[in-house]
Amino acid sequence: MTILRSFHHLSPKFLVILSALFISFFCFLETGLVPPLQSPDERDHLKRAYWLAQGEFFLKTPPGQASGGFVDSGLESYIDYLSKYEGHPEKKIAKNDLMTVSQFQWTSRKVFTVAPGTGYYFPVIYTPQAIGLLAGELMHLSIDRSYRLARLLAAVSAGLITIIAFAIYPPNALVLALLAIPMTLFQSGAASLDGMATAVLLLALSTFCQITRLREQAPPALLAVFTISVALVSTCRLHALPILLLPFIVWLYTRKKTVLWQAVACSAFSIGWTMLAMKMTVSSPSQGSFASGKLLGIFLHPFHFAHLLFNTVTDPDKQSFYIYSFLGILGWLDTLFPARFYFTESLLLLATALFAISWKNRRETWQISGILAGMGLTSFLLIFTALYLAWTPINASEIDGIQGRYFLIPALFLAYALGEMKITPRSLCAFSLFLVVFLFSAHAMIPVLLTRYYIGF
Repeated sequence: MTILRSFHHLSPKFLVILSALFISFFCFLETGLVPPLQSPDERDHLKRAYWLAQGEFFLKTPPGQASGGFVDSGLESYIDYLSKYEGHPEKKIAKNDLMTVSQFQWTSRKVFTVAPGTGYYFPVIYTPQAIGLLAGELMHLSIDRSYRLARLLAAVSAGLITIIAFAIYPPNALVLALLAIPMTLFQSGAASLDGMATAVLLLALSTFCQITRLREQAPPALLAVFTISVALVSTCRLHALPILLLPFIVWLYTRKKTVLWQAVACSAFSIGWTMLAMKMTVSSPSQGSFASGKLLGIFLHPFHFAHLLFNTVTDPDKQSFYIYSFLGILGWLDTLFPARFYFTESLLLLATALFAISWKNRRETWQISGILAGMGLTSFLLIFTALYLAWTPINASEIDGIQGRYFLIPALFLAYALGEMKITPRSLCAFSLFLVVFLFSAHAMIPVLLTRYYIGF
């Protein structure tokens, strides 16, 4: 009881902000440990950031090619050289490799390269990486140093946005635990989209929860931050589109006409960008109307799609892959932890979720919790829908292309539905379990990464 009374002097915001600082610091250290371009699709995200640095918002599509753009030939050579580690865990980083990588320079000569998967994302979210690449090129840094600056700025920016989000509204320990699993930590230390997208989603959900508490007293600045963050999330993560409902929920709580106009503008912008990007982006030269035809097929034959979905989620191999790649398959999905790690981490997350649930005062928040939980489930279904349209052959019996890390967004929706951090015995137990998750993840990641990239047997 004495220990509990001492915790009552702490603020929930202090605990979650301190936690975010430690997580961000680990991601900062990770940028110095993990070799360049070892996150899935990171090279394409780097190209997208480079195009933003050149002032280009849309991809180009030459006749007979997939969508892409022109990049510096030195950057393309840098990317090609580092691709030799992809899918080859037996290959280690040697001293000669580090010397070779450091010698790539900017050439001012452009070559065309494809990156169609990034054409659907509103590129402003790549701003930290773009600043790093542009600054490196202007200061005549090597491409490797420019990349490392871009990756560092992305990790630091994501950390700062997360801290701001938690200063606005302190989420429960399950949210913290989801940020502390190896897959989230690994992606947050890369130059890809994931770290910034996750941070902006946290900002959107935290501002939403705070606005629904303040109602009419919500300041205009908070409402503006909320609207901007919703627009950014919905235009960089298609399965986060249900978040467009939140601005209209905010209007119902505030009853301000300006909030309604912001909600309408946000939805119009997000849907407009998505439709325009889908029209302008060509994933492959042979791409025709297959995606639109399959989308029409979902409405005409909903039971067929339901059958595909059932086959997919009940496939034992896919279930294992989803769980493993949600918790952490590092590198280009070629670096696994021991099997006992996934079992232990799953139990820790489940225990954290159980203790994060608070049944006190649920009548006051059940509507918000229900809305967020519903969005989480909708986002979960949209993942399968999007990958069915983009990756799955017409005659397939299951939906292909899904990775476990995609489920972080619906998981965060569900976690926020559990409410905020409070200084109660139950919440403190959940917070203690988060600390165990973070320490367990960090302790497991370091030897796995060292063995994967540097230490041979």
